[in-house]
Amino acid sequence: MSKLNENTLRRQLSDCTRMMVMAELLDYSGHISARIPGTQRILIPRRDASRAGITVEDILVVDTDGKVLEGRGPAPTETAIHTAVYRARPDVQAVGHGHPPMSTLFSMVDRPMVAIRNYGYRFIGIPVHPDPTHIRTAKQGDAIARTLGRRSCCLLRGHGSVVAAQSVPQVFLDSLEMEENARSAVHAASLGSLRPMTPEEIELLKGSFSKNDYRVAKVWEHYQQKASLGGLLEVRVSLSLIE
Repeated sequence: MSKLNENTLRRQLSDCTRMMVMAELLDYSGHISARIPGTQRILIPRRDASRAGITVEDILVVDTDGKVLEGRGPAPTETAIHTAVYRARPDVQAVGHGHPPMSTLFSMVDRPMVAIRNYGYRFIGIPVHPDPTHIRTAKQGDAIARTLGRRSCCLLRGHGSVVAAQSVPQVFLDSLEMEENARSAVHAASLGSLRPMTPEEIELLKGSFSKNDYRVAKVWEHYQQKASLGGLLEVRVSLSLIE
């Protein structure tokens, strides 16, 4: 995959944040970040910017210790979540922390996440980090990175989720599908006994989904267009139109 430049990443973070608000994956808090390729610099929205109206100008540059290098700070209170994952996982290019209501329920019951939707096999038994407080320190962030391990997702007890991915659109897809799988499990449980995907079905699904390498781009474009048609994305004027 070709490296994205900083301006493109800023636009992706702005769009992703607004789209996640639209999809009820973020509320007034939560944040998505991206690593600037080939650097130890991270793009993340400033703490006090409305998630529903975030712009590219609201994106800060911080280092892997969370120090603001560029932009009008301060950085989010829980920037330590992001910086710890980037330090521990050189493979990760984007991180999301949100408060998805249905997924978070699985951090508060004695029942692991199961696969109800076919894509839900990717979230089976995702770990739950035991610290329910705000993640303000490097030590707390490092503990989350250990809970996450090599997985793409984990839950924070009574709090929310952490998603680690190869791109900002992948953070959006994983956040969306984790929440929809959790929502489907809750709804299905109200109808009767759950029938999660079996190990045999999961093996079939792994092969089936491995052929769908277009899914990230397809889902991203769909929700980007949906948000745009609803007037929910930042308006950007092409320089060619005003020259």
